[in-house]
Amino acid sequence: MVGGNSAVGTISATGLYTAPADLPSNATVTIAAASMADPTKSGSAQVAITSDIAVSITPRGANVELGSVQKLQSSVKGSGHPDSTIGWSLSGASCPAACGTVDASGDYTAPQILPASPGVAVRAQSVADPSKFAVATLTVTSSFVLQLSGPTSIATTASATIVATLTPIPNSNPNSTLSWSLSGTGCGGSSCGTLATTTTQFDANNVEVSSADYVAPATAPTPNTVTITITPAADSTKKAQLTIQVQAGRSVSLSPVTVTVAANHRATLTAQITGTSNMNLNWFVNGIAGGNSTVGQICSVGLSPCQMVTGGAALQVDYVAPGAIPSPNPVAVTAKNAGDPTLQASSQITVINHVLVSVQPGNVTLAPLAVQGFTATVLGTSSQAVVWQVQGSGCAGTGTCGTITPTGTYTAPTAAPTPDAIQILAISAEDGSQFGMANVVVSTGANILTLHPASVYAGEANGFTLRVEGSGFAATSTGAGSTLLIGGAARTTTCRTTNQCTTVVTATDTQTAGSVSVQLQNPNGQRSNSVSLIVAPPGTGTSTIALGTSSPAATGVDIVVVEPTTAGVSQPANDVDLDIAALGLFNTANNTCGLGGNPVMVVRPTNGAATADICVFSQSGLDSSMTYAVSGSGDVTVIAKQPAGLGIIHLTLQILSTAQAGVRTLFIQNTNLDETAASGVLEVQ
Repeated sequence: MVGGNSAVGTISATGLYTAPADLPSNATVTIAAASMADPTKSGSAQVAITSDIAVSITPRGANVELGSVQKLQSSVKGSGHPDSTIGWSLSGASCPAACGTVDASGDYTAPQILPASPGVAVRAQSVADPSKFAVATLTVTSSFVLQLSGPTSIATTASATIVATLTPIPNSNPNSTLSWSLSGTGCGGSSCGTLATTTTQFDANNVEVSSADYVAPATAPTPNTVTITITPAADSTKKAQLTIQVQAGRSVSLSPVTVTVAANHRATLTAQITGTSNMNLNWFVNGIAGGNSTVGQICSVGLSPCQMVTGGAALQVDYVAPGAIPSPNPVAVTAKNAGDPTLQASSQITVINHVLVSVQPGNVTLAPLAVQGFTATVLGTSSQAVVWQVQGSGCAGTGTCGTITPTGTYTAPTAAPTPDAIQILAISAEDGSQFGMANVVVSTGANILTLHPASVYAGEANGFTLRVEGSGFAATSTGAGSTLLIGGAARTTTCRTTNQCTTVVTATDTQTAGSVSVQLQNPNGQRSNSVSLIVAPPGTGTSTIALGTSSPAATGVDIVVVEPTTAGVSQPANDVDLDIAALGLFNTANNTCGLGGNPVMVVRPTNGAATADICVFSQSGLDSSMTYAVSGSGDVTVIAKQPAGLGIIHLTLQILSTAQAGVRTLFIQNTNLDETAASGVLEVQ
């Protein structure tokens, strides 16, 4: 080709050859020159394109804490001017599902759960010469601390609050799921008592405080110890245990055992007395009857201004925190039995200056248009209401940095802002000066968000159009567009926009139940995330869920459905093209169809079998290759089908004299196993 191109190199009119930035598959290039005076005279020379590219990566090794980000830097050097683009990938025994992620910028995010094999290799590979790469060896570490606190003894039937505190190291984000369990050598099940998780909160340093209510059994087990175990999903080897002795006899218990309250806020405390007829209590704050304005006061529940309580039959009170931090802090609220002061229980209450708002997850990288749910916890108050906002220095206009709903569901923008740093704010509805924040980065590479259809039945016969939606695609109209890889194989692809591409999935691709990988590759070699097209096994048949006034709901019924294969071409929404618009009786004498919107009545014969002719219409068109069936035990069957024109199909039904009276459903299935059902369109009389 005259002048060459970017793939094989270019040559000027004066014969200056410039090698391509990426090493071609055929590294030998032929350069030809023809005489302008006599074009029949020409000469040629061969040029071998070589690569002396060297790829570096820093750091070459590091320990990365759960959920934290390790920034990796890589560079490409060569004596020429090679393409500097780097492709990043991960490998290791726990990959791909549990070894973390690496983005197009080389930022590695460790998994939130410690993998069985913590070693991860991050490869930085030259796009110019894929044979050249550098590898960083990372080790995922787990250094968070889990503590469990609560009473070491408790009376039978009494309750206590057990508190688990998970403290991560700075800038890490381990999985916050905690599993609670209760056991004992002398008991099992409810004979050990009951344990129920109540609250989980996060402070500004991402410290997780989770509490559970333990209620002791009515009879102490033998031996009289029970063990509460809390196991973190992030690292099960860090489980914590608390052993409690269950004591028979008189007791006073107070819950919660520990609580955090903001200045001038309230916390409700509940006492329980067992084993004595004297149900009166005396209340103290740091030894002061009823407390005072310095250490906090004991007040009647919900009354404002405070109506102080020093003693009496009240088993539930409010602790009202002072306006300033008391000393010492936390304070001790003690409830003593009026008849026997040795029967007492205490709660430790920490007073903070103001409410603290935390947001989870704290740091997240999202694809354009991706959706992420955020949750906010307000520490120090019973009011958990927050107002959500999106901000960032690159947020120039509405939607530039995405949007967030009043419930904390965030939708990323169509493209990353500049600079690519977004903050999600949760502002306390009670105190607008206090807020928590999460950081969002919008990725700039190719990302697949959704597939249409996202699932099909195995065994579809004709193939179908797959529509892929996401961001960072290369539109076909601009030249060389993106290419979709189905099961790793490149397919002819049309990308109408930078957010949508289509290709054809063949019947061979989906013959076996399982999943088929779908990935997109841009012209520069960059690949998107891999998304699975689910291939489900076809159902074994139809079943009926009977509902009525006595049983209006059904439970324990699993319903598996897939999208229609037409979802890839349906516009503008993923509607079902296979439907039934109308039906009626078919007159075989003059070949006419009386379409209508009412059920078609078919009459049972007195004995034997009879036939009835009906016609069915769909706007998308019906044909005889489709399967037609009537619900029931086979007492009404389709014995013939033929096209009647204009998308109408003529069906001949056979009705047995033993057919059950009542309404029926007509099922239609095409060769791609898409199925629709028209309920109540036939009635047997």
